[in-house]
Amino acid sequence: MMSGFDALVISALVEAALAFLVTRTLGWKSRGDFHVAAASAAATAITHPQLWAAALWAYDRFPFWQSASILESAVVVIEGVLIAWMAQLRIDRAMLASLVANSGSLAIGLWLNGPS
Repeated sequence: MMSGFDALVISALVEAALAFLVTRTLGWKSRGDFHVAAASAAATAITHPQLWAAALWAYDRFPFWQSASILESAVVVIEGVLIAWMAQLRIDRAMLASLVANSGSLAIGLWLNGPS
């Protein structure tokens, strides 16, 4: 199992890249594509420690996919709000960027580590 720090670094890199690609590809108005990427990385740094702690607690008590779905959904919403605020991106677009970014980092995490 990878460490929380390793997971944070990988998540921040993957999520920043995906958020950048979404906003660049779709041409969304914001402070800029790099601001969206930076906001995504910062939002990940803010939420990841809490998600990691909650996941360690939840995965031993509840089925993996149920707890992962609930935790990841909460993170998508929180990070979407943070991205909207930091990058001045419309909230619906920030939520979509957050969903894509978090889906990508979850997929990479599962590929590297597998479900708990």
